[in-house]
Amino acid sequence: MSQPLPQSSPNVKSEAVASALSPVVSTKWLAAVMPVVLIAACAELGISVLNNSALPIYFTKGLHIPTGIMGLILVWFFISESLFKSPLGVLADRIGRKPLMLGGAAITVFTPILLISTHYDPASVTSAAVLVTFGFLRALDGLGEAALWPSLYAYVGDVVDEKQRGAAMGLLNVVYMIGTAFAFLAGGFADDSFGPWLTKQETFGEAIHRVGHRIHQSGSHLTDRLHHHAHAVAPPLPAIPVVPPNYQPEYYFPSFYLASVLFAVAVIAAMAVQGKVSHKPGQTGPAGEESITSAQFFHALRTVPQFLGIAFVTFLGIGCILPIMKLFVLARFHITETEFGVLVLPPALVIAAIAFPAGQLADRWGTTRSVRLGFSLCAAGLIAIPTLYFLGAGKYEFISAATVMGVGFVIAFPAWLALLTVLGGEHQRGTIFAAVSTAQGLGALVGVLVGTKLYDSVGQIAPFVAASVLVSLGTLLALIFVREKALSRQRLT
Repeated sequence: MSQPLPQSSPNVKSEAVASALSPVVSTKWLAAVMPVVLIAACAELGISVLNNSALPIYFTKGLHIPTGIMGLILVWFFISESLFKSPLGVLADRIGRKPLMLGGAAITVFTPILLISTHYDPASVTSAAVLVTFGFLRALDGLGEAALWPSLYAYVGDVVDEKQRGAAMGLLNVVYMIGTAFAFLAGGFADDSFGPWLTKQETFGEAIHRVGHRIHQSGSHLTDRLHHHAHAVAPPLPAIPVVPPNYQPEYYFPSFYLASVLFAVAVIAAMAVQGKVSHKPGQTGPAGEESITSAQFFHALRTVPQFLGIAFVTFLGIGCILPIMKLFVLARFHITETEFGVLVLPPALVIAAIAFPAGQLADRWGTTRSVRLGFSLCAAGLIAIPTLYFLGAGKYEFISAATVMGVGFVIAFPAWLALLTVLGGEHQRGTIFAAVSTAQGLGALVGVLVGTKLYDSVGQIAPFVAASVLVSLGTLLALIFVREKALSRQRLT
C-alpha cells in the first residue's frame, strides 16, 4: 500500500522530537491513541502480508497464473485506494472516524478467505470470470485501506493536543514501518509451518511439533551465539526438515488466514475507539484543511508539473519491483519463504529504526539537500541490484543494495513531504498534496503492470533494470528542479 499523507506532515516529526526531548510532557494522550496504534499495527502487518508476501506467491506458484496476468489483478488495489482515499476522508469528517475504521478493517477480514475459496482452473470456461473476481476482491481491499488510514491519522489529530500530536503521528509511522518489516517473515513462516498440514503431507500434531522444534532450535542458537560471542564463532543452526511445497494452492493458505485474523483484531480494537470526538466543522484532519475541489486540484496540476513528473517517474520505477521482489529472490537463491523473511528482517528493522531520526535531517540540513541525497541513495541501491546480478553476487550483497535503497527512501520521503508544503502556500497545501499523491499512485499502479509484464516476457532481472533507469531519471529531475533558486521562483509564482 501507499502510506497516507497526513495533512500536518511538515510539522509532525519536528513536533515529535520536541515532545520526546521535553522532560515534563504529558503522556495521557497514549491512552487515547493506543487502540489506534493497535489498529495500525495489525492492519499494516496484515495488508503487507497479503500484498507483498502471500498474493505474488499464491498466484504464480499456487495457481500458476502468469506474472503479467498477476499484475493486472494486483493493480486494482492501487486503483481503488487512489480513487477512494479523498472521498472517504471527506466522509469521515461527516459521519465520524470510527465507522470508517470499522468498515475499512472489516472488509479485509473476509476478502482473503473469499479469495482462497474461489476455485481457479485455467482450462475452465469460467477462468476469465474468476480472474475478474480476484481483481474485484483486490479492489475491495484497496477500498478498505482508503477508508482506514486517513481516518486513523485524522482521529489522532482530533484527540491529541497539538503539542503531543507530533509524537503520536511519529508513533503511527514507526508502527507502519515495523509492520512492513515483519510481513515477509510472518507470512513465510505461516506458510512453511502449516502449509504441509493443509496439503495433508503431515498431521496437525506433527505440524505443531515441528513448529515448536523450529522455535526452540532458533532460540537455542541465539542463546549460544550470545554466550559464545566473545570466545568463538557459534555453530551453524541445525537444519530443520521442512516439507518443500508441492505447489498445491492449499500450501499458501496459512498466510491468508493470518491476514484475516490480524484484521479481525483490528476490528476489535476499532470498537474500543471513542465514538465521537470534538473537531471544528469543515476540518479534514489534523491541520484543518478545507475539502479539495476539482478546480483547485487541476490548478495544482498546472502549478507544480515538474514535481508531478518526479513523483510519477520515481513511483513508476518503484512499482516495477513491488510485486516481484520476493519471487525474484526465491527463484534466484532457491530459499524458503521463512528464510526469505529472516533474510530481509534485519535490514528492514535497521531502516525502521533510522526512519525517525532520518526525518529530522530535513530540519537540520535542509529539505532540498535531504531530498537530493535520499533520491541519489535510492538510485544507487537500485542500480546496484542488476549490476550485482550480472556479476553473480550472493544474496547478502543483494540485501545490502536493497538496504541502501531503503535508507535513501526514509531520508527522502519526510523531506519530500515538507518540501511540498511550501510550494503553494497555506491555501494550496492540501491540493498540492492530493495532486502529488495522485501522481505517485498512478506511477505505482502503472509500474506494477510494467514490472510484472517484463518479469514474464523479458526476464527476472528486467523489472530491476527498468526500475533503476526510472528512479535514476527521477533523481536527475530532482537534482535539476529541487534547488533553492528554483524553489524560490516557484514560491514567488
